[in-house]
Amino acid sequence: MTLTTARFSAITLALSLVVAPVLPAIASEDQNMIHRLCMAGFNGAMASAGKTPPAGMGEYTCTCFLDEVNAGVSIQSAQDNCKQKAADRYKL
Repeated sequence: MTLTTARFSAITLALSLVVAPVLPAIASEDQNMIHRLCMAGFNGAMASAGKTPPAGMGEYTCTCFLDEVNAGVSIQSAQDNCKQKAADRYKL
């Protein structure tokens, strides 16, 4: 093994040890941001409608939305599906 090959191997190993744990953290940060935006949209929509949502409804709706989008459902379909599921669950 040459010195260049050894350095390349060491750099590759170091990057794999650093990058692998960082990627889930980025995904988690993105998920948190999307969840916060969803909650802001939900609360804004309820306020515009002059309604007070039942406790937990926003959290349920936004968690549903993230789960569906992560499963590959389109944003519009996830919104529609989760609005309906929340309406059914919370009897609205």
